[in-house]
Amino acid sequence: MSISSENVEQEYVHSIYSRLATYQQKDHKPSSPRIWPRVRQFVDQQSIGSVILDVGCGEAKYTSQKCHVIGFDTCSEVLSSSKKENIELCLADAVNIPIRDASVDAILNVSVIHHLATTSRRRQVLQECSRCLRVGGQMLIYAWAFEQPNGKFAAQDILVPWNMHETAIGGRLPKVKFHLNTTKEQRIIAASIPVNISDKSIAQRWFSGVLSKVTSLTDQLPYFSKRCPSSSGYKSNQSTPTGSDSPLMAQKLPSAAPQFLPTTNSLISGIKRWSPMLGRRLASLLVPVEEQFSEELAQTIMRESITEAMATLREVTFYRFYHVFKEGELSDLVDSVDSLKVVSTSFEHGNWCVIAEKISTNLIRP
Repeated sequence: MSISSENVEQEYVHSIYSRLATYQQKDHKPSSPRIWPRVRQFVDQQSIGSVILDVGCGEAKYTSQKCHVIGFDTCSEVLSSSKKENIELCLADAVNIPIRDASVDAILNVSVIHHLATTSRRRQVLQECSRCLRVGGQMLIYAWAFEQPNGKFAAQDILVPWNMHETAIGGRLPKVKFHLNTTKEQRIIAASIPVNISDKSIAQRWFSGVLSKVTSLTDQLPYFSKRCPSSSGYKSNQSTPTGSDSPLMAQKLPSAAPQFLPTTNSLISGIKRWSPMLGRRLASLLVPVEEQFSEELAQTIMRESITEAMATLREVTFYRFYHVFKEGELSDLVDSVDSLKVVSTSFEHGNWCVIAEKISTNLIRP
């Protein structure tokens, strides 16, 4: 299954985190399991008065009483719900950071770089971070590992499911079935979907998309497919691509978020929310007024019932894109940036952790 590098980040990263912003748990005490110990230690080791830049800060989990933390993220929904003390938040992209050169003492790059689709994009983020970092300052990079304690992923570029039953309501997790023979990591690995990141030109992607749609329409028309030349024994002299990148052989990627096709009634309901009077006038062209009010009452009851049911079951699945790093890959990526050198590499909770230091470009690496 193939997808362009531009689309995968927008569809399976940015839009998904915007959708999930309202479901995230906001309790991030120092003892919380969502606070990585190595990252917390790195923050605590910084000198008093240091300026720390948190790249892709998300819910702004890492704050400090003795340092000034500046956090930014591309998701405005997450930032709007992360109002905390001792941290300054702004909306920005990691490939174009609105910070002056050499103006920060330390950088947190936690769970960000594995959401970038290509090596060039990942290197671009590291170069931009290095620009903001002063010489001698350090950056902690935290990314998901290909090698997990309970197995390995099927590929490095994957779509990972995120289930709503993993979130808490009122501080309590809903009841889920206990899996005797598998761990959560093993279930994630088994459910992840390998993808191919395409770097084709816009024209090539457009042609592949059109050809894929024509093929899917042909499959949906039995009358046409039975009379297709390929079905009557005709063989073309041209070779047909059969690789995984071929649109003819490509499988359909799952939607990043559940898709609901709007019906006529649902469109009218949307207009009603914007203008009740206009909505009723449009609806009167389809159904009597009495039926409208009974339908509105039924919709209200159904909406409340579905909301309560989803709060209990919540079997809705979202998909997020990850590039999982093999051993040594993250260090090699850091080494590819002239102004950075690797200080240490460690493995923690299924993640690779690399601490890099900015060096003067006039110095020669040992």
